[in-house]
Amino acid sequence: MKIAVILRNDLRLHDHPALSQAQLDGEVLPIYVLEDNLGAAFKYWTHRNLQTLQTSIRELGGELYVSHSPLPETVRALREEMTIEAVYFNRSYHPDQRERDEDFAKQLFDEGLNVKTFEGTMLLPPWESVKENGEPYKVFTPFYKQFRTKSVPQVVPRFRDAVFMGVPSSLKCISADIQTLELVPEIKWTDGIDATWTPGEDAAIELVKKFIDEDIAAYKIKRDFPSLPGTSRISPYLAVGALSVRSVYHYALKMKPDVSEAFIRQLIWREFAYQMLVHYPSTARQPLNENFLKFPWLNNKEHFAKWCRGQTGIPLIDAGMRELWQTGYIHNRVRMNVASYLTKHLLVDFTKGMAWFWDTLIDSDIANNIFGWQWASGSGADAAPYFRIFNPYLQSAKFDSEAIYIRKWIPELNGLSNKDIIQPEQASEEALEKAGVVLGETYPYPVVTHKAGRARALLAYDEIKNKD
Repeated sequence: MKIAVILRNDLRLHDHPALSQAQLDGEVLPIYVLEDNLGAAFKYWTHRNLQTLQTSIRELGGELYVSHSPLPETVRALREEMTIEAVYFNRSYHPDQRERDEDFAKQLFDEGLNVKTFEGTMLLPPWESVKENGEPYKVFTPFYKQFRTKSVPQVVPRFRDAVFMGVPSSLKCISADIQTLELVPEIKWTDGIDATWTPGEDAAIELVKKFIDEDIAAYKIKRDFPSLPGTSRISPYLAVGALSVRSVYHYALKMKPDVSEAFIRQLIWREFAYQMLVHYPSTARQPLNENFLKFPWLNNKEHFAKWCRGQTGIPLIDAGMRELWQTGYIHNRVRMNVASYLTKHLLVDFTKGMAWFWDTLIDSDIANNIFGWQWASGSGADAAPYFRIFNPYLQSAKFDSEAIYIRKWIPELNGLSNKDIIQPEQASEEALEKAGVVLGETYPYPVVTHKAGRARALLAYDEIKNKD
């Protein structure tokens, strides 16, 4: 049987259900299909991971092909130009893609094509993690407790001993040239990503093994400190599918069962985010809590632009946004702070921050991005309460007391003491002059201070409460 295996955000050979089954069932034709509306940073990260995957498949004697046509057009063209008998792919949980995939799979099946879909993104299919009455959980803790009673399937064998389909040179609908996808920006701004990240599943596996073997015991304590190597940093690999979440889950429980629970909890938090997206797909565009449809967002364009550029005058926030811009990544503790500052201090609609992250993160996972922003703004499931407004000054003092993180990303403030660098506008004129800092020139005054922003946010939240 001649099988086209459609790849998207699952760029790996290990624990790849669609590829693994295809190698058992017949001749394999691996094809990456470019979906619409990917962020710029994620496109480039995808390009780098496609390169490594193509090398791996060539070493097996095959070829990775790419298509910039949508999934239906790609498959129909393959049927016209080649005698494809089956299409296999791992399920996508992007709301638009999921509905399209289901409809198209049914059409192909009705036309006599063998279509098989597999779970390659989540630990368990979403319908296996609901309440007894079939309703989804909206609170994480009971979801987590229920999930830990379930058995996660073991990983499937690595794709390696396949028979690959021959492709005629006249074939026009797909190409072996990844450059045809045009995922690399014309203006090169990717040096920071290249310097920070090594693409591909081999790098991903090496990274996760090192973390679990050496660092997972301290994860619960160190993960909140942005200057420490306390997190796994595997999210970019999970987002592009260079790493299987099931393989991470099982490896952690096998190698470090006594100290891995805090980390396992975060993998299940990711699962919860996907669960919410599947059952509430409208959250991709609007708040889960309908009260927030009436929220009095200010949406000041200048304030939003300063947040994007890391010029808010709040050092922790600016450090995070500059890390994001340069590396395509932002530490999770800081990620929560920048989201809180945008939505609560600046009163900018969470969907604007969500779109900025989508465009600039290399780990821009659809479910995590939506769920995280709704959580931070207070509009989603199990969300941070409206009165929980991160104080960026206290967060800095607690999690970056020596200002190592701030100094790395905001070098213009390096001359200030650990105390003054957290809140430069409170430093003495003498301290600022000695450090060469001129507020409003070399570093901005705060767009909104914590005290003023918090008071304004509470008034806004009271407004939607009083409208109930």
